[in-house]
Amino acid sequence: MKIKTWIKYEESFLPPRCRKLRYRECEEYVNIHLPETTINDMKLAFEDNSYEGKGKIYFFRKKLWRKAKVRDICAGDESKYESPLAALIYWREISSEFFPRTWRDGEHPDREHMIKMARKETAEYLLVDGELYTQTTEPRYCIYTFGLGHNHGGTALSVNYGYNPNISKECYFSALDGEKAVERANETAARRGDTNDVGRFKAEITVYMPELVKVKPKKQHGNGNKFHNMMESVIENSSSQGEAAVVCMALAMIQ
Repeated sequence: MKIKTWIKYEESFLPPRCRKLRYRECEEYVNIHLPETTINDMKLAFEDNSYEGKGKIYFFRKKLWRKAKVRDICAGDESKYESPLAALIYWREISSEFFPRTWRDGEHPDREHMIKMARKETAEYLLVDGELYTQTTEPRYCIYTFGLGHNHGGTALSVNYGYNPNISKECYFSALDGEKAVERANETAARRGDTNDVGRFKAEITVYMPELVKVKPKKQHGNGNKFHNMMESVIENSSSQGEAAVVCMALAMIQ
């Protein structure tokens, strides 16, 4: 399928009796190819059944794909569009992102460069039996903590698609380690006094192609934010919300 795409670029020219090149802004519509396939050519790799999860994730051409949503294309009222594909077609034509951006594309991006960028970013989408899919990453589990413990805020076990540098590697687990993630989440909630959360965690990733699991938090991630870790240690060793609040504030003032 061809997507009508609005691009802008800069074209060099040499004015009469000048030695230095000048640049003028140009714009035009170009047709950018949107790759297509059928669901029969894809392999089901994972399924994310968590709250607002990404659903079924497929493997195709050495990449992972999920169904696209309008919010992947643009922000605002999603009901304005019949489908994510309709949103993509609309925005590529009337408000293209493929304009020169000197902070990313160089000082004077030319036509070839902007077309190359449009092709590269369109390749992140895939039309599957007429429905738009987008590239995704490998799902993993992450334990989040909120508030001062003792059921203030709470503990959560979520499905993530990347690493947060502020969160320790000890809080991450691969899609194959769901039981370990649940066990650790319960332990964390118990240590923090989040008794309302103990026992409610579930492993919500189904793995159909275990050979695609590459997440190894212990090797790939770091120890998280030192200040955050210190606050968590205080919370886990406090006997109440009030005690945790007082000690955390005192420590924050001397940092």
